[in-house]
Amino acid sequence: MGRVYLARSEGGRTVAVKLVLAELAQDAEFRRRFAQEVSAARRVGGQWTAPVLDADTGAAVPWVATGYVPGPSLTQVVGEDHGPLPDTSVRALASGLSQALAAIHAVGLVHRDLKPSNILVTVDGPRVIDFGIARALDGLAATGDVRTQTGVMVGSPGFMSPEQVRGQAVTPASDVFCLGAVLAYAATGRTPFGGADSGVHSLLYRIAQEDPDLDGVPSAVAGLVRACLVKDPAGRPTVAELVEATRDAEPAGAWLPGALLAQLGRRAAQLLDAEAPAAAGAHPSTRLSAPAPPAPFPTQGPAPSPYGPTAFGTPPPGPGPYAPPHSGPYGPPVQPYAPTPVPVPAPAPAPRRSGGRTALIVVGSVVGGILLVPVLLFLIGLLVNKGGEETPEIRKIEGAVPDAYLGSWEGMIRTDSDRELHGRFEVVQGEKGMRVATVTLTGPTALCEGESPLASVDDRRISLGAGVRKTAVPKGAEQCTPPPPLTLATRTDGKLDWEMGGAKAVLEPATTSEAAVHPKFLGTWRLDTPGEDDRLKLTVTQGRFGKRVATATGSGRHAECAWISVLTGAHSDRLVLSPLEPGSAACPVRGRMVLTPAGEGKLYVARADREGGGMEELTRVTP
Repeated sequence: MGRVYLARSEGGRTVAVKLVLAELAQDAEFRRRFAQEVSAARRVGGQWTAPVLDADTGAAVPWVATGYVPGPSLTQVVGEDHGPLPDTSVRALASGLSQALAAIHAVGLVHRDLKPSNILVTVDGPRVIDFGIARALDGLAATGDVRTQTGVMVGSPGFMSPEQVRGQAVTPASDVFCLGAVLAYAATGRTPFGGADSGVHSLLYRIAQEDPDLDGVPSAVAGLVRACLVKDPAGRPTVAELVEATRDAEPAGAWLPGALLAQLGRRAAQLLDAEAPAAAGAHPSTRLSAPAPPAPFPTQGPAPSPYGPTAFGTPPPGPGPYAPPHSGPYGPPVQPYAPTPVPVPAPAPAPRRSGGRTALIVVGSVVGGILLVPVLLFLIGLLVNKGGEETPEIRKIEGAVPDAYLGSWEGMIRTDSDRELHGRFEVVQGEKGMRVATVTLTGPTALCEGESPLASVDDRRISLGAGVRKTAVPKGAEQCTPPPPLTLATRTDGKLDWEMGGAKAVLEPATTSEAAVHPKFLGTWRLDTPGEDDRLKLTVTQGRFGKRVATATGSGRHAECAWISVLTGAHSDRLVLSPLEPGSAACPVRGRMVLTPAGEGKLYVARADREGGGMEELTRVTP
C-alpha cells in the first residue's frame, strides 16, 4: 500500500510514517475510505495496538503516522527466527490479540486482515497493526489481496474467514476466525487449512467447507483455536469471551522463550543506538516534498486489432489475483528500502486547518526492526505547526476528465468477429497520462481486467491510451492482455458510446451498490440437463460488483467439483457471472453465465461453454 519510514518527533518519540503509493493516492474512492478508516483508527486505544498518532489523508501523498513497535512480525519469529511457540506463549498471544481486537471493534472497525505479518512481537507482548486499512483498500483496483473483485480480495488467503471467501458481510466474528488461524500458525508453524501449493481456490474451498488441521496444536490451546475456527460466525466465541477466557495468560514478564526475548531486546537496543546524521541546511520546519506523480504509461506497442473475442491478447507476466499484501505498513517492511526525496513544486495554499501536530524527522527505513545504514535524514513538515500557525493544505488533484464520464458503466459488447463480451468501465478523475479507467471484460471463458491512461480530451469524446493488465480469471489466462486504445463519447440519453478497433457498444450507468444482486436471482437453483456431467446446482448470494456471489457444485464424474464466480454485471433483468473457477485442478473451468428471469421460481441461463449455445432453465431449490 505504500512505503514505511522510521521517524522521530521533535520530542524524540520514535514513530513509523506510512506514505501511500502514488497510484492509490490518485483514486478518489481510496482517499474517501482511507480518510474514514484512519479517523476511526485514531480512536482505537488499548495496550496491544500500535496507536495512530497523526495523519493527513488529503495530502497529495496521503500519510499516516503510528507509534513505532520495536519488534519483528510473528511471521518472522515463527517462520525464521525461532519456530513454533510453546503453549504458554500461544495463550499469552491469544490474550493480547483478543484485547487488541476488543479495542478495534469498540470504535466500529473490523480488522479484516489479521495475519502473522500484521502482528508485531515485542518484549512486552504482541501489537496489532494495519487495523482499518484493509477496508480502505476494499473495492479498489490494486494488486495483491486488496480487492474483492475480479479474483482479487481483501485478506490473505491462508488467514481468511469463510464469509470473506464467500464474499459475505464481514463482522467482528470474522476477526475471531482469523485469530484462530493465527494461533494455529503460532503453535505449529503452518496454517490450519494448508498452503496454496495446490491452488488458491483449493485453499479457499478448504476454508469454506473443510475442518481445520489442528495436528500439533497443544491441548492447552486446541479447544480455544477450534472454537474460533467454527464455520458459522454465530457459533464462534465473542471477543469479550476470548478476553475473559485468556485473562490469566495476559503477556507479562517472560511470556516468550528466553533466547527469543534476548533477541528482541538486542533489536530494540540497536534502534536506540541509531543516530540520524544532520542534513545540510536542515531545519525542523523544513517540508518534505511529496513524490512526483507517476510518469504516463508507455504504450504497449501496436494494439491488437481487433481486440478479439477473448478480451485481451498475450500479456507479459502479470501479478496473480491473490498476491499477498505488503507486510507491516506500520512496522518493519519486508523489503529493504533506500528512499530518496523527490522534490516537486510546493502545493498552493488553502484554507486553514485546526489542530497541532508534531514535526517528524524521518531517519530511514526499517527491516525486521533494525535501522538500515546509511541512515537517511528527512525532515517532514507535513505535520501542522505549533501555536495555531497557518498550515498550507495540499491542493485537491485537478483532473482533465469531464464529469459526464465519471462513474461506473457497463454493457454488452459485440466484437467484429461476432463474439459477445460483457464490459465494465470504472472512470475516475485524473490528468493526462494518469490511469483513469479500470476496464473489466468478461468473455466466454475468461475475465480480464486492465487499467487505461487518459490520452486526450475534446468536446465530443475522451480517448484512453494503451493500458496495463491487472488480473486474469482464471489465473494466467492467455486471452488477457493489456487493453488497447479506446474512446468514450457522451450521448444525449445519459449513456456512453464505446469504441475500440472495430467494436462498438452503448454503455449504461452501472450499479455500485453493496447489494447489487436483484432479489429475484437470489437462492439455490438446479440445472437439469440430459448430460449427467452437465448438471449443476448454483447458489447465488448478495454482493456488489467484483464480489464472489455464486458457488456451484457438479454431478456425475464432476460430483466432487465445486466452483466459484464473481459478479461482473447486474441489472433487474440480467445477472452476469464470471467464468466459474474450480476448487481443484481435476475439475474443468466452466464458462461465463448470463441469468435472466423466466417466471416464478425459474431463471434462464446462457452458458458460454455449452455446445450450440442457447438458453437453459434453472429451477429454484431454496430461496
